Amino acid sequence: MSIEDNKRIVREFCDHFRTSNADGLIDGMTEDATWWVNGKPHLFPSAGMKTKAEAANMFRNMFAAYSNGLEMKVLNMIGEGDSVAAEARSQALTKSGKVYENEYFFLFKIRDGKVASVREYTDLMHVEETFG
Repeated sequence: MSIEDNKRIVREFCDHFRTSNADGLIDGMTEDATWWVNGKPHLFPSAGMKTKAEAANMFRNMFAAYSNGLEMKVLNMIGEGDSVAAEARSQALTKSGKVYENEYFFLFKIRDGKVASVREYTDLMHVEETFG
């Protein structure tokens, strides 16, 4: 696949956040996909390495907390080989009425037209502040 194809896959993948489409995210991942989030797992449950199944649970729990999806706006992308680096910003309203806005850096690895791995860097203190 070309670098532009890989960037398109990442854009389409990120669009699933806006519609709370956990199945779209899961289907967009390889069977052996992993999702890693910065931070200490003993301090932040979402931190650390997750399997595809664990990421699926993370997506479903996350979407259950929002009133109307998570707007995930990709600000910049750079691709090389099977890697796509993406800077993004999110915004959502939680069901408890809090505004959630965070910034991210993602490193996606694409294989056979699907996301094979994600490394996510974000502000976990804001996650804790918003969701407790």
